Amino acid sequence: MNKKFALIATALCCVVALSAIGPSVIAKIDPSAKLAKLAELEAEFAAKQKKFYEMPNQTKEEQDAVVAEGKRIKQLDIEKEKLRRETDPDDEAHFLNELTSSISAMSTGVVELKARAEREQNLEFLKQAEKIKKEIEKFEKEKQAYLNGEKTVKELRKELDIPANDLK
Repeated sequence: MNKKFALIATALCCVVALSAIGPSVIAKIDPSAKLAKLAELEAEFAAKQKKFYEMPNQTKEEQDAVVAEGKRIKQLDIEKEKLRRETDPDDEAHFLNELTSSISAMSTGVVELKARAEREQNLEFLKQAEKIKKEIEKFEKEKQAYLNGEKTVKELRKELDIPANDLK
């Protein structure tokens, strides 16, 4: 009788423990569970955001409700974004935009360096601008390789030293 009781008690403890931590452990192990959770969060976020935009905000109480709901939506968005980053650590969804943004920023830097070189009559700024121009050409070439499917995001992040943005 004692052995039966011990066996049942052990099984019950395991069931309780797994039900408490099970979903989070399974999500950490199974990538498809993370993707399903991400899709669920995105749908929930879209629904809540739509409802949020339709909320009235004429009275003080309504405005307070809108602010409170906005904070809840922001937290849901942060949770959703963290999960998206876990499922896609290289951030392939935003890589092309980041790459284009980097190229634009470097182009702006070249224009500013050339203007400063002219203004201050300093050739050192022109040399820096030429270095950046070469870097821009490299980025453009690699961007084209990515668009043609010749290179992956992971390879380009390593070669071009473009880190994936981390949310902490």
